[in-house]
Amino acid sequence: MSEEEIDRKITVIFATDVVGYSKHMENDEAETVKNLRACENMLIKLFKDFKGRLFNTGGDSFLAEFPSAVSAVECAVAFQEAIQERNKADTTTVKLEFRIGINSGDVIKEKDNLLGDGVNIAARLEALAQTNGITISKGIFDFVKGKTNHEFNDLGLQKVKQNEFHAFDIVLDASQKRKLKSQKPRNITLAAAATLLVCALLGAFFVNQTDQSEPAVQVSSLNTILVYPFKNNSNTDVKDNLSEALTESMIGSLSKYKGIKILSSSTSFYAKENNLDSTKISKELGVNYIVRGSIQTFGNNSRINLELTDAKEDTVVWSNNIDFASSDIFKAQDEMGNEILKYLQVDLVTGHGSYAETLGSIENLTMSLNARNEWRKFTLEGNKNFNQLIDELAKRIGDNNPYIQMSRGWSIYQKLRLGWSKNRDGDLAKLDELLDKVLESDLRNRVLHFKAMVELTFLSKDCEIAKEFARQAVELATSSDAYTGAGFVYFMCKEYDLAIDSYQNGLILTPNDNGWFITRYLVPSMYRAGYQDQIMEVLTPIIDATDMPANLLAYYAFVKLKEEEIDTAKRYFDKAKSKGLSKKYLTRYEMDEPTFNDFASALNTLGEIP
Repeated sequence: MSEEEIDRKITVIFATDVVGYSKHMENDEAETVKNLRACENMLIKLFKDFKGRLFNTGGDSFLAEFPSAVSAVECAVAFQEAIQERNKADTTTVKLEFRIGINSGDVIKEKDNLLGDGVNIAARLEALAQTNGITISKGIFDFVKGKTNHEFNDLGLQKVKQNEFHAFDIVLDASQKRKLKSQKPRNITLAAAATLLVCALLGAFFVNQTDQSEPAVQVSSLNTILVYPFKNNSNTDVKDNLSEALTESMIGSLSKYKGIKILSSSTSFYAKENNLDSTKISKELGVNYIVRGSIQTFGNNSRINLELTDAKEDTVVWSNNIDFASSDIFKAQDEMGNEILKYLQVDLVTGHGSYAETLGSIENLTMSLNARNEWRKFTLEGNKNFNQLIDELAKRIGDNNPYIQMSRGWSIYQKLRLGWSKNRDGDLAKLDELLDKVLESDLRNRVLHFKAMVELTFLSKDCEIAKEFARQAVELATSSDAYTGAGFVYFMCKEYDLAIDSYQNGLILTPNDNGWFITRYLVPSMYRAGYQDQIMEVLTPIIDATDMPANLLAYYAFVKLKEEEIDTAKRYFDKAKSKGLSKKYLTRYEMDEPTFNDFASALNTLGEIP
């Protein structure tokens, strides 16, 4: 369609959705849907009363247009007041709460739908709004000031995702009066950045050797597959290693394609180690389908048996087997993976290569997994053993293989970060060289986040350069590592909403979050962005875990204190201190001095942070 043919207009966009909808659905799906439909009917009636038009819905979200800014604002106020009254009624079984964003702007008409930045910014304003709140753009404020009796709170310049705008809250009651920091460029404290990088990268390498390929904006809406660890029915002394290798390569085979998300291998083995059945895998990990497989070898020939289970229904919906020469195992897995994806109607368009295929054989893949285990010891001896295995692997597949180059890069990084390097400048130059070589290969998707972080802390130390690599990493979305690595860069560059998006997508792909690696950086991002409600949505279901980190306990106590639940706040603050909470820890990893002072000042009534 040419520019002349595009149908544009200026209009007022009203965006709203339910706060904590997923949690409501998890608790009581039927009642949540019933109550949502009741709220939807209220909303549609109000749209009609105020001359609005509903043009798009998405489950718990609604988009409408209005000819007047005043009408849109009055409709929003009326709806929030009606919801408050509804939730006070004893007959309301599920008390849903909404956020609303309102913007005016240029939009494109596409049949009955509206598209463009005018709509996008309304959605960003809705995301910025408080629970039971309304947030509007300055354009809307300029239209309605003096024409309504409502109080407005100036939030200043805000940046959510890629959109920057001046925002105002409509203050419906005194508790909604808040102060958000305006988004300004940040000068990074490189010492703090380097320290945070240690944790980010040491937790990232080889944690999730998968090849996811969905863009961040889509990952939550795609069907989720978990590849359950393979059974090895062959008579061999390396059953466990072969099972791990087959599981890794099957994940790689499936995850080359767009239109589906494959959970990390760490999540696969978490499900096995905790004896999760199909129902628990569906509920706890958000899985739609489970791939279960077994292999049996007869001399030089093998057979793979696969079945696809609908996790929620615990019903096998597809099964097949294939016989093949043992040397053709990757080809066989690809064929079986393609059959699964065809069944699920996934578009078989590959976006990148699989690291497993790069290694060439199951034996080589098994060697790489053994090397991984040595690296993860984080000891000088482990690093030495890792390099010996990579050297042996290089003899088999060539020193110029991108997997070898990537592995040598991680080895150098570990030496640099843990103080083992005897030639820091030379090692850093070599690391940069290796990363650049991998960036030119089919495994580019696997090092973009690594390059972004190293660029920020070691090389250019330039946020814009680092963010560009982070953006590319998220665009390819090759693993949860890509998201968490990008999250680190966005956090250090004060792009908190982008950091939150990245960490949340990382959790989607690794929902078990071993060691709380992702969550312990997601929550500080939410705190720095001013999203207390989101902090509680993340922490409330998990806060009593026995291994909950001290910093997360402290954030939980902080929000409970703000909610005036003093006893609860005190209990979790004391628990945080018992687990080693300290000023040194917080200021080293996630807070600058002014931010820490504000945090500590709020908690001062509960006690002093050591």
